[in-house]
Amino acid sequence: MPRVLIGPLNLLPPSSLAQAEPGGEPVTICNHNGVITAFHGLCPHRSGPLGHGNLDEGRILCPWHAWAFNCETGMLDGNPEIRLQQYSVTVEDGQIYVDLPD
Repeated sequence: MPRVLIGPLNLLPPSSLAQAEPGGEPVTICNHNGVITAFHGLCPHRSGPLGHGNLDEGRILCPWHAWAFNCETGMLDGNPEIRLQQYSVTVEDGQIYVDLPD
């Protein structure tokens, strides 16, 4: 998996969500209680940009139709069979890195 730089951690304060597109790949980054997680950035419902939604009580809310995903597991509320693809995250020297699939 290629490791890509997302950006500085200080631009992702606690209880926030962001969208990045390293190499054209949409990635949603969450900071929930100081834990940084990353997921494929498009909602499986209608491809809404999840990183442009909201982070509410540990759930990523899609801005288009309010589908809600657990920001630790990527699991859709109410349907555990639907889950966002999760990426490994590393924070080094104040920078966020994500391992993307080949």
